[in-house]
Amino acid sequence: MTDRSSATDSAVTDSAKIVAFTQDGCRVIVMDTISLASAEDAGQVIITGSHGGMSAGEYARQARVACVICNDAGFGKNNAGVAGLCDLDRDGIAGVAVGHLTARLGDGNDVWSNGVVSFVNETAKAAGFAVGWAIQDQVRRYLGGRSESGLPGEGR
Repeated sequence: MTDRSSATDSAVTDSAKIVAFTQDGCRVIVMDTISLASAEDAGQVIITGSHGGMSAGEYARQARVACVICNDAGFGKNNAGVAGLCDLDRDGIAGVAVGHLTARLGDGNDVWSNGVVSFVNETAKAAGFAVGWAIQDQVRRYLGGRSESGLPGEGR
């Protein structure tokens, strides 16, 4: 992956996590499964091939990420494929899903390379994410709108 902006180019942090780029001190980390998120990812943007269900939301919450992007997994019964992303609103974590027809489930790189936003929680919506846009464009816009304190939306 290459970054077309002035941010740092891709670097492998380990075999399961790849830093797609860094902008203003925030890393965009790509991984196939949200279960790889850890405390070292706190305050960062995570792109994952995981569904956005309740278990995915818990992993994101425990890692204290700023933003998590998952696959909507076709939404499923009672919107189970994004239920965890909805629940992240109570912690102020931006939760975003890309459409299952735009990126392969379980493939974080495909989510990053080809994903188109299909769902945003209220926190993500307030931070400027919107349905219908390429995830790369949305993440770059989100990072561009972060204030010096690191909070989204205050720098706009």
